[in-house]
Order: sequence, then C-alpha cells, then structure tokens
Amino acid sequence: MTQKLLLYFILVIFCTEPVFSQSQNNKNNYNFSAFQTGEAEEEGFSSSKLNAIFPYVRNQQVNVHSLMIIRNDKIVFDACFYPYTESWQHDIASCTKSITSLLIGIAIDKGFIHNENELVKNYFPEIRSYSKNFQILTIKDLLTMTSGLDCGGDNEEVLFSRLFKAPDWPAYIFNIPSVNDPGKHFSYCSCNFYLLAEILYRSTKLSPEKFADKYLFKPIGIKNFYWTKNNKGVNYGWGDLAIKPYDMAKIGRLLLNNGKWNGVQVVSEGYIRKATGMQVVFDDHKGYGYGFWVDNDHSFNAVGRGGQRIHVDRLYNAIVVATGGGYDWDEKGGLSDIIGSSIHQDALNKNQSAADSIKLAIANAAKVSGILPVESFANAHQDGLFDRTLIFEKNSLNISAARIVTSGYNDTVFKVTDPSGKIINYPLSIGKKYRYYKDTSSSHVYAIRGYWKSQDDFVIDFNMLTKIDDCKIDFKLKEDQVTITEGTQGINDKLRVRFDGNK
Repeated sequence: MTQKLLLYFILVIFCTEPVFSQSQNNKNNYNFSAFQTGEAEEEGFSSSKLNAIFPYVRNQQVNVHSLMIIRNDKIVFDACFYPYTESWQHDIASCTKSITSLLIGIAIDKGFIHNENELVKNYFPEIRSYSKNFQILTIKDLLTMTSGLDCGGDNEEVLFSRLFKAPDWPAYIFNIPSVNDPGKHFSYCSCNFYLLAEILYRSTKLSPEKFADKYLFKPIGIKNFYWTKNNKGVNYGWGDLAIKPYDMAKIGRLLLNNGKWNGVQVVSEGYIRKATGMQVVFDDHKGYGYGFWVDNDHSFNAVGRGGQRIHVDRLYNAIVVATGGGYDWDEKGGLSDIIGSSIHQDALNKNQSAADSIKLAIANAAKVSGILPVESFANAHQDGLFDRTLIFEKNSLNISAARIVTSGYNDTVFKVTDPSGKIINYPLSIGKKYRYYKDTSSSHVYAIRGYWKSQDDFVIDFNMLTKIDDCKIDFKLKEDQVTITEGTQGINDKLRVRFDGNK
C-alpha cells in the first residue's frame, strides 16, 4: 500500500527524546517459553547454505531488519541487522490484515458475529446511501478481498487521502463505486479491512486493540504492542500494528498449531483452515484466504509492505519471520530461495565450522561494521550547507524548512519545520553510525545519519526503522536542489530549495 500522506503523520509525531543504545538489546526481557534454541542441522537446515544470507544482504544492500527461522519450536536462525534491534516493536504493515482476520475468527467463535456470511450492511444501519454492492456484500467478501469495489493498487493512495479527511469513514467506504459483483473478482483493497475493524468494534463493544489484547495477545504471551487508531478509537484494520519479531513468531506458532496454544484453542481450527486455505485462486496456482496469501496446500503467509512476513509451512513444521525497510522477498536467488534450498526433511550431520561462522556473522550484523562503509570527505563544503536555513518547495515529507545545526561534528541536529510552524529537532550523526529517536506515544524508533557523497552532495539517511520507511534527503549544493526518495512508498521528489539568507 502506498500512502505518501501517512508520512506527514509519521513526521509530525516525532519527539526529540534520544533512544537507549544498542547495548540494551537483552533477550532476558522476553518470555521465551514458546521456543527453544536449536541446532540448524538437527532440525534439517544446512548451516553452510544459511550462511549465504549474510553476503547476499551485504552485497545487495538488502534492507532487512530481522530474520528468524524456527522448526519444531526450535529457533535455528535469529539475526538482527544494524541499526535495528529485536527489542523494538516493528510495524508489521499489512501483516496486520492477517491479525484482523484472526480477530474476526475469534469473534465468530465466541458468538459476537454469527458467521462470515453475514451481510456487512447489518452492522451499519445508520448508513442509508451506499453503492450497489452493499446490498449483498458479506464479511467473507471483505476477508477475501472480493468486495467488488473500485478500490485497489491503482487508486488506493487517492482513496486514502480522501478517507483521512472524511468525517465518517464507513459512510465514505460505503460510497466507493462498485465495479464487480461481490465474491467474483480479487482486488487488494485495504478499505475492506477497515470495515472489518469497525465490525469488530460494533459487535464486541471493544476496540480491535482491546479485543486483541484480551482474546489473542494475552493468551499467547504478547505483552507489548502498538496499533494506530483514528479519532473514533477504531484501529486501522489494514495495518499499522507494531509488535516484536518474537511475537510475530508466536502468531506463526499459533497458526502452525491450527489455532491452539499450549493445549488451549484460541482460534477454532475450522476458521484457521478456511483463513489459510485458497478461497481465491490466482493464475499461478497460488491464492488468497481470509487475509492470508496462500502458496500451496501446506504453506501460507502474512505479508506486509517493506518485507514484513510471517511464513508458515505445515509440511516442514517451520516458521520464518522477517521485518525490513524495503526489499523483494521473492527475488530470484534472494532470501526465500536461500532459506528454501537450506531445508531438508530429515536431520543433517552437524557442520561445526559453518555453525560457528553463522554465530560470528549474526554478531557482526548487529554492529555498525555490519553495513557498507560511507565515504567521508574531509574538505566537504559544510559551510555551504550547515547552520543555514533552507526553504523547501512542497514535498512528500511535508517539510517547509530545515536547518542542519552543528556545534561540533558529533553534536549535530537536523531541525525541521512543518507547514504549521512546528519545529522538530532530530539528533544527526555524521558518518556510518546512526543516532536514534523514540516516539514516546508509540514507542517507534527512528535512526538518522548524514554523509557526504561528494564535495557538494550531502545525504541525510532518514531511516524510520520500526515504521519501515527509509527516506534519503539528498542536498545537491551546486544545483540548489534536494531529492527526496523512499522506495516502499514510491517517493521520488525533486525540488528547489533556497537559503533564507541568515546564518
């Protein structure tokens, strides 16, 4: 989902509180009762083949944040890549849709919702005007992305910009034009899952986050999470849920065990089978269930923008969890192929040297040395850029003015002004190392650094990290131009800047 509009909301809620250092990454803070640590070969994984992950990430500059592989409840691979650390909640993007689906299943199990064949309009009696689909649209049509509404990848950005301005979100969605009969045509529409969140709210009298906390998260030991909501108190059913990678793995374990957690049925097996089965079949023989992407009869995925993934394989009794800031999971020769080629049905002979190499590579990946070096120019034109206010043309980040304030090379601040006049100060590191921010309202963590590409070209790497987006703000001094790029949102702004004349 591309939502340039959301970047504005992300930026304006930043605070200036520096975040704790990487040294606070402490596994003892977690409840690890769900999993044990296992040896790769004992669980049928080739350590030597898994080792190929690290040169691939390094050489291809793959922006993966964390990667975990579990089989038979044994963690055989667990790596975090600088600047991310596993103690931070990570936005799982559209993996949230899969969580929303599970909540619908629980609501059906507990009788809050009769079944997924109920008409959507029954939950919105106050809405009198709507497009024709809502006469027969069912909850199942929303879950399977077959609502038939004129909503999908081509126009979703426009729809969202209007949705955020609408005083009544359900009424706005009810009036999106119908282009196909419900249940007939797949079109990936995030608005479907907002309606599901509203249905949860209306049927259970609890916000989705409170319902999730009571009936899903607490039963499986998920204690810390954040889920963005609108001013009505309804969480975004389509995305913006943030949990830790280990908690994503717990969701995977619940799914692998058909909704059962340590002997307790949290979600009915019948619903799990329907949710993770092919309700819609695509041309490549893959499909879509109830908020899940289905590979075949034994594996399925929760998938989110930027590389977020919970992959579950019933045949191999395996779970793969990944977080990231933008990469192609299915690239030929990439992470999916490397992991797939490393797994075998039975245990393998132990390869101690390969296992030791993985441990060393995991330790290095979490350090500053785990990234590619950034060039430094001792005689770069700092005076032409630092400590001067730049006025921006209209841009996707909604920056109206910025100033790089320095009282020393290691004490630099990126000072940003938005159109309302609000000023935000971001600590800025110069070189390879990042400095961190924490948004106290959501616990999201952001990392920022700057570096010189040439004598007249300075780049600020504005890595939103746990909010996925990695923006590059490139100041080209000779051209009085700034380029703003962000891959997962499709941003590529080229704009003129001018100095206000004051030093």
